[in-house]
Amino acid sequence: MALILLVIIGVLAGWFGSIVTRNEDKYAIRRLILIALAASLVVGLLVNGGTFLGSLDWIAMGAAVLACAVALAGYHFYMKRKAEA
Repeated sequence: MALILLVIIGVLAGWFGSIVTRNEDKYAIRRLILIALAASLVVGLLVNGGTFLGSLDWIAMGAAVLACAVALAGYHFYMKRKAEA
């Protein structure tokens, strides 16, 4: 159950990140979803103690959401700085 929730968190965070950054390119949207999905899975499973078939702790869920936000913000600022150069 934890794995399903972490995947949902990652996909929704990536999709929401594409809305906030106003990306309309389908490859950019997929890239943001994949970045958020990876961040959610890695951090969520680490904080949850490596358990992905059991339940998901509230702390692990919050850490996954925070990791998605940090990863997406970092990627956005990296791409913005790369575009300015």
